[in-house]
Amino acid sequence: MEKTRVVILILLTASGILTQKDMDGKVFLMPRETSTSYVRLYPMRNGPIANLTVCLKCHTDLARTYTLFSLATSSKYNDFLMFHYTNRFSIYVGNQQLFFNIPSTVELRSICVSWGSLSGEVVLWINGNPYPRKMFMKGYRVGANPIIIIGQEQDNYGGGFDASQSFVGEISDVHMWDRVLSSQDLMDVLYNSNISGNVINWQNLTYETKGEVLVLPQLCKLNYKPDCCNIPS
Repeated sequence: MEKTRVVILILLTASGILTQKDMDGKVFLMPRETSTSYVRLYPMRNGPIANLTVCLKCHTDLARTYTLFSLATSSKYNDFLMFHYTNRFSIYVGNQQLFFNIPSTVELRSICVSWGSLSGEVVLWINGNPYPRKMFMKGYRVGANPIIIIGQEQDNYGGGFDASQSFVGEISDVHMWDRVLSSQDLMDVLYNSNISGNVINWQNLTYETKGEVLVLPQLCKLNYKPDCCNIPS
C-alpha cells in the first residue's frame, strides 16, 4: 500500500513557528529535566468543554512526580491536568484535584481519562485496564481558549513551569475529544485503530516545540487488550 504523503505546513506566527503534520509512528522526546522544554498543542476546537476524553502513550524511567497533560485557561491554570505521583494518579478539573490509587510497581505506558459534566463521571484507563469510576465536578465546564502543553505543568496561563514537575521521556499518540468515548471507542484507541481526536489529533497535529524537544521514530506500537472486555483478536 502506498504510504500517505506527509504534508508539513510551517506557519509563521507572532509566538514562533507552528508545525502541522501527521505524527503517526513518531514520538516527542524530552531528554532531560528542565523548566524550558515542552510542546504546545493547538486545539481544533476552543471550547468551552462540557465533556472530554484524553488519551496518550508515554515511556519514562522517572521515579518522581511528573506532568503528562496540562490544559490551562485564563481563569484556571489547572482547568484540566493529568499528573502522576509515585503511587497515585491525579486528575484536575476546574482547579480541583481527584486522586486514583495505583500500585507503585505499575509502569505507565498508555493512559486514557474521560470526564462528563452531566454526571461528573470520571473514568481512568491505565495500560488497557479501567480503574474504579469516580464522580467529580458535576455541572462544570472547562473554559474556552485553552493553552495545552505536554511536558510541563502550567502555574499560569502558558507558563510558570517547575523543572521538578517536568516530564522526561517519550510521549506519543496524544488525542483529545470533546465527548466521553464509549468503551468500544476506547478499545479502538488501545488497539491503535483509526480513531482520532476532534480537539487534538495526533494524525493531524498542530504544535510548537520549545527548548530541547526531539521528534523521533516510535520504537514499537503499544497494544492492550483489557482483561474486562471480550475484543476479537
